[in-house]
Amino acid sequence: MNKDKLVKLMDETPFFKEMDKADREVLLSHKNHWMQFKPQEKVLKENEVDYGFFVLLEGQVSVMRSKPEEVSLAQLVPGAMFGEITMKAKRPRSSSIEADNDVTVFKVDSQLLDQLSPEMIIKIKDQIIDLVITRLDEVNNRLSSFIR
Repeated sequence: MNKDKLVKLMDETPFFKEMDKADREVLLSHKNHWMQFKPQEKVLKENEVDYGFFVLLEGQVSVMRSKPEEVSLAQLVPGAMFGEITMKAKRPRSSSIEADNDVTVFKVDSQLLDQLSPEMIIKIKDQIIDLVITRLDEVNNRLSSFIR
């Protein structure tokens, strides 16, 4: 993968906003955590056990669930994070993620975190906390619209 392109994608992705150049260089050095997928390729598979999450840098993906029948739940665009629940909950994936077009993602898992400084881990965890807060706010807003 082209380093200059990855640097540009990092600059455009909110997940990396609190990271300085040195932090980004550390992440760029973990080449096997930068992944690309072709259209219709599965980034994640429902029911698989994998304790990592992904940051979408380029392309679009669809969130799919197969039970009771296959249905598309959402479409995610660059900047989105997905798969974070299994990282901490240690349970099988509840949905699949499929590339809609050419996709570039960054995978964060325990293998990566074990190699990072405590300061970098805090920056990553802060991004996950921000994501969870945003999702809770969205759910609360949806629920309150039903109650009113």
